[in-house]
Amino acid sequence: MNLLTRWIAFPLLIVLINTAAVCAQGSFLEELRIQRQPQSIWEKEELQGFSNSTSVPHDAGEAESSLSDDRLDAAALEPDPQSDKSCVLNGLPEDSLIGDAMLDDAAAVAGFETSCAPDFDCCETPLIRYRTTCFQGAQTAYGIIPASDSNGLGIKTFDLLGTFAVPFGSMDHVISFTPFFRMDQLNANPSLDVPDALYETGVKTFWKKVQNERLTTIVLFTPSVRSDFQSTAQAFKLFGMALLQWKLVPDKLSMSGGAIYTGRQDFPVLPTMGLYWTPSQLWKLDIQFPSPRLSRRLLKDGDKSETWAYLSGVFGGNTWAVKRAGGQDDQLTLRDLRLVLGVEYLLRENRGVFVETGWVFDRAMEYENTPGQIDFGDAIMLRAGIQF
Repeated sequence: MNLLTRWIAFPLLIVLINTAAVCAQGSFLEELRIQRQPQSIWEKEELQGFSNSTSVPHDAGEAESSLSDDRLDAAALEPDPQSDKSCVLNGLPEDSLIGDAMLDDAAAVAGFETSCAPDFDCCETPLIRYRTTCFQGAQTAYGIIPASDSNGLGIKTFDLLGTFAVPFGSMDHVISFTPFFRMDQLNANPSLDVPDALYETGVKTFWKKVQNERLTTIVLFTPSVRSDFQSTAQAFKLFGMALLQWKLVPDKLSMSGGAIYTGRQDFPVLPTMGLYWTPSQLWKLDIQFPSPRLSRRLLKDGDKSETWAYLSGVFGGNTWAVKRAGGQDDQLTLRDLRLVLGVEYLLRENRGVFVETGWVFDRAMEYENTPGQIDFGDAIMLRAGIQF
């Protein structure tokens, strides 16, 4: 086992072992547990089931590291803000954590007499994304950007990741760990002097805590190795994000602000700010720099599945440590902007599939030790993935 392999494998192994140990130690969770008063007896039973299953082991964010690329991100661990509402079925509360079976039973007892019309948002049964185990699911994805001409740059991307989460009493306070691996295969003219493939592997650590009814703090920290697996000089990179989220109108409108440390050569630090607006159960508008996104729900099957279409902007690219053809170490930066149109089919417990296509423009590459940059023509991207 060479030095680079040890550098990559050992930290990942340590994190996975520690994560499994945390999931298995009920005493650790009891010491750090922060309880939130459930809104109903059904939510209390659901949270208790989550805590118990977390304490006992089960058998269970193309040359881009996009700032909005993680379909299986920790946002899926929290309920949809729109689903926090509840309606009353003849005195029985329909809480945000119950499913179709509970709603059907309540309706049967009540004789289908409700205090709100069936078409109203408050009577919708939410899709529960998180699982009642430490393991929250895995995702694999494949994407392609063909070269625009013989002097262009073609990219094929493969992603694989898995998420483990530990809630401290409720989903209002959660930490998650996501080991991941990414490979970008490059197809370019030899005169460009780029490696055949670029790699990134590391562990994303996400922490979220609801401080009060309006304020939420979010921190994302990702140590990783980004290189061609030939160069080790400056291959260790850090990505970090700190964010404050303030609810302006509960369940409808919130604003956020913070900063992102990208670990890139071209844009090492970026501000992040914007508004998140959910005017109804059908629409979500995330006006967030640097990755805005507009989503429209197309179909819904109770609490079993949802189908969404989305239009998003992506600030793509990254920086890798590489070894040039002459043997010298260097830093390669690829950069682009993307307009992406996609469809995702979401199932319970972080399962689903997605397909997307888009227009990739403002493409460029540059080396740290070589002045100037090389521009490429626009291209079309295709990408698909599955969460399981």
